[in-house]
Amino acid sequence: MLGALALTLSACGGDDNDAKTTSAANGTTTSASTTASSGGSGSAPDEGFNPGDWPVFGRDRDNTRYAPQDSINEETISRLGEAWHSDLGGNQWLNEAFPIVVDGVAYVTTSTNEIYAFDGATGRVKWKYAPKVDFSLSSGVGGYGIVVNRGVAVADGKVYMLTFDCRLKAVSAATGEEVFSTQVDDPRTGAYETMSPTVYNGLVYVGNSGSDQGVGGFVAAYDARTGREVWRFDTIPPVGQGWRRRDTGGGTVYMAPTIDTQTNRVIFGTGNPSPAIVGTRRPGNNLYTSSLVALDATTGRYVWHHQVVAHDLWDYDAASPVVLFDTVVDGERKRMVAEAGKSGWLVMLDAETGRQVHDRLSFVRQQRSKPTTTPTLQCPGPLGGSQYDPLAYSPRVDAVYVSGIDFCFMLAVSDERLPGESRFGGTRTFPQDGRASGSFSAVDMKTGRFIWRKRMSTPMGAGAMVNGADIVFTVDQLGWIYGFDAADGRELWKANIGLAGAAAPVLYTIDGVDYIGVATGGSGLTSSNDFGPIGSRFTVLKLDGRRVIPARAPRNPSADD
Repeated sequence: MLGALALTLSACGGDDNDAKTTSAANGTTTSASTTASSGGSGSAPDEGFNPGDWPVFGRDRDNTRYAPQDSINEETISRLGEAWHSDLGGNQWLNEAFPIVVDGVAYVTTSTNEIYAFDGATGRVKWKYAPKVDFSLSSGVGGYGIVVNRGVAVADGKVYMLTFDCRLKAVSAATGEEVFSTQVDDPRTGAYETMSPTVYNGLVYVGNSGSDQGVGGFVAAYDARTGREVWRFDTIPPVGQGWRRRDTGGGTVYMAPTIDTQTNRVIFGTGNPSPAIVGTRRPGNNLYTSSLVALDATTGRYVWHHQVVAHDLWDYDAASPVVLFDTVVDGERKRMVAEAGKSGWLVMLDAETGRQVHDRLSFVRQQRSKPTTTPTLQCPGPLGGSQYDPLAYSPRVDAVYVSGIDFCFMLAVSDERLPGESRFGGTRTFPQDGRASGSFSAVDMKTGRFIWRKRMSTPMGAGAMVNGADIVFTVDQLGWIYGFDAADGRELWKANIGLAGAAAPVLYTIDGVDYIGVATGGSGLTSSNDFGPIGSRFTVLKLDGRRVIPARAPRNPSADD
């Protein structure tokens, strides 16, 4: 590990210049003492959800991606087959959608912002919502494989989605008819939206994308009934204050915030500062970029932060969503938060204070130095580590499951401004061999050490899901879906589902039958490196499923099917 990466290990470390310039709803920037309000255990049934559903991004509020159903187990897993699939419209070479399943209806988005409502058991299309979206406003972004949508939120009879041109849409969960549309950012600045929103206690939480375009990040809360903004927390200062100068930005929030119902906090990761490679125009630690941040969920008041990479020079977003869990460390009961970012480190913190509990853990190769005008090897590169893919946590094994991308780049400082990366401030090229591989690992949360690790021949960029039979599922860039023993890593089963995987599976139950759903088709990484077949599809598996999985079917579904 190179000393060039300075870490902020305390709850609110960093230089004074940074701390004074962060703006929030009430302007507070000090480290807050705990102001907990009881909110339950964070499990899905606490809010009246159907226990067989996958009602929120990570199935429960803690974002664990743990489903307690156990009918798919070591004895039965070989019987998994396709129940149904649907080839989706939109961009036919990208699909990073994370499905939501509520009351037997599976809500799946396309990269071009359509929403499909499927009967989760049969695949029948109940309705489709296709808003008009201007993909040209965020100039140059489309060429970098990021015109995607990562899913919806469902609450109180409404389905919420963020469109690429920065609008929060609410539609009827029953009919797909639009309820309201609210502009949350200005795409003419380079901002765009790919994240799934989060809904909790009558508020819709959203962030934004566009760090490499010089956009400043934020998390905002909107009234779930009206779309009115309630509060906004800016992750970096305004232009002209603190470290931020003209043509700098960053700290955008790419993935769904996680709600800690035990403390009434919203916790999220932030993107890199920009220019991403040239740091001379942005002195200091550049708070709150490349960080984890906790806010009061009701007011937006700052509670704590942990900066993973201070003065980031390597494009090391803390982009993936955080996971919360309770464990025992050194005999003490502790609530923790974990996140795996593009740095290739798993970060494990005290959820109360943001302080580090275990040393950071590298899950891919680590080699880097401060960028210069001479190209140097950076491992992981900007497409390595863990991108947006979520962790999973098993309370039975007390382990977090991490998917990794082992992909190095050659990095050099230059004044060149690439299309779609107007604030990048450097050049990046693939190493001579251009090869990328992956890893999939289980980490013991009592110790912060690996339980098992698997080297994979292809990048693992989808994330994971774990069930009550101690099987952890993931999917790779070649279209293979795997079932591993969650405790020892043994491969119990795998099948090829025809298209590259770029989103983690979900598990839901309808009429006593357990289904595994996965959106496949590829990501920007897949399309740029030809790892596997690409398209746009939602595939559902069940025990004794009889359908043959096709290589690819071009027809789009419609509500008339």
